[in-house]
Amino acid sequence: MALTIDIDAGRTALVDSIDSLLGVIDGLSEYDLFAPSRCHGWSRLDVVTHLVFGGTEILMGLASRSDDRPTVDAASYWRSYAQLTSDDDPVEELMAQRRRAMSYRRPDSVRAHLRDVFGAVRTGAVALDDRHVTWQGQTFTAGDFAASWAVEHAVHHLDLRLDDPPAPTALRLARATVDALLSVPTPPTWDDTRAVLIGAGRLPAADDGPHPDELPALG
Repeated sequence: MALTIDIDAGRTALVDSIDSLLGVIDGLSEYDLFAPSRCHGWSRLDVVTHLVFGGTEILMGLASRSDDRPTVDAASYWRSYAQLTSDDDPVEELMAQRRRAMSYRRPDSVRAHLRDVFGAVRTGAVALDDRHVTWQGQTFTAGDFAASWAVEHAVHHLDLRLDDPPAPTALRLARATVDALLSVPTPPTWDDTRAVLIGAGRLPAADDGPHPDELPALG
């Protein structure tokens, strides 16, 4: 099912997701950042390092505007991403992620870098207009591009295994994206967090949910 997000909703969710992530990450001690995350083989520190890399990718998109027709929407992008990474060696990626994290002197260095990068992303997101965005060989509406990153942030916020939930605007978009990618939406009895965790493969498929062959819906 197609999913198109208007510029105001996408921009708001992206800004909210940034503020929420920075708030919870700043609340962790350096020692806390070495705890395991929901991502197999990743610590919380690995997640934060990944977010730094993701932030630079957002900046590339914000600087690459286009008048071409969109080739993906807020949901179909995830299918194209899954195809793009389907041949990746997961062990090689885990080792690469470990090297990226270890390139910093200590966890506070990663956190400071994230603040700088996310500060620039937030400024760019606030100023985002509705001209289309090109990134990863695809063209997005500006709202769909912002929404895809808000969804990414919501999932990684949940990966940190904290009591504070992701920004509601981003979490709702994450669930809407999961539902758009499935042949049958997640059950209404599930809350947004459970739907996203199962949809992103962080929790196993449930008997009352989508068919396991459709999971994870988010790459």
